[in-house]
Amino acid sequence: MGLLNGKKGVIFGVANDRSIAWGIAERLAKEGMELAFTYAGEAFKDRVSPLAGKLGSKIILPCDVTNDAQIDSVFNTLKNEWGGLDCLIHSLAFA
Repeated sequence: MGLLNGKKGVIFGVANDRSIAWGIAERLAKEGMELAFTYAGEAFKDRVSPLAGKLGSKIILPCDVTNDAQIDSVFNTLKNEWGGLDCLIHSLAFA
């Protein structure tokens, strides 16, 4: 049993398997946290989706953090899917 079993978190900022955000995601998943991921643009979707799949994540959402509507959409989706959120990792190189 992991320290974070039953907890839910969203990761902003995975760019590839060398990202700090990816290292954090791996550790959180190892401790039992269910994770969602966001990506900014189709190029990042192609990188993030396979990584998220390695951790069993079923929620991978587009999010341009300069667009309030997309940010709202992410949190509305997470509320509908999970009912709440325990953790947010903001590991973007810009915002």
